[in-house]
Amino acid sequence: MNTKRVYRIRRFALAGAMIVALLAAALLTPQGRALSQSILQFFTGAEDTTVPDLPPKTAAGELDPSAPTAEPPAPLISVAEAEELVGFDIAKLPVVPDGLDYLGARLYGDTVSVEYQTPDYAGHLIIMQSQSGFLQSEWDRVPANAVVPVKIGELDGEFTQGTFVVYAGETVATWEPNARMLRLRWVQDGIWFEMTKTGYAEAVAHLDQAGMIELAESLAVKP
Repeated sequence: MNTKRVYRIRRFALAGAMIVALLAAALLTPQGRALSQSILQFFTGAEDTTVPDLPPKTAAGELDPSAPTAEPPAPLISVAEAEELVGFDIAKLPVVPDGLDYLGARLYGDTVSVEYQTPDYAGHLIIMQSQSGFLQSEWDRVPANAVVPVKIGELDGEFTQGTFVVYAGETVATWEPNARMLRLRWVQDGIWFEMTKTGYAEAVAHLDQAGMIELAESLAVKP
């Protein structure tokens, strides 16, 4: 066999082995997993903390920032009814969290919203589920430095607190990191999940980042 050809084959083999080793590192080492996570983007990035010309919110969007802003809330239905309409099993919390009441489900196209609410209507917990990605509007964008990579069991996820708001007299939307809007996103078994907590109710003050991750880990599909 030609010596140059043998040398070339060995070079390709060595390069292939190095690629395999790098992929293994990405999967097996904490540094590699962190690098892999940095590539994932469950939230749509905003280039700045101020954004001009966002479309106006509807009345429904103003009342509930986590609701789709292009249409009023859909009617409440049961999870079983929603499953028949979308064709996949819907996850719900095995126990209603303290301070909340279970409302039911709403359907937005092929996205299901499982909803909980405080008795005084001042706090909401909403779990969106879809097989086709996240239901988003321009208001859902998040500055990159406001996204926190998290783990939900063995799954990669992302958490953020804040939202874009338009202050009185302003013509641009400004990112408000202290807004009472917390969102957690992840993908499991082909289902895209977003858990959102909104509102100022003391009854749901305990649902911070750790509390929401704990709820996400407890999600179960009914038998």
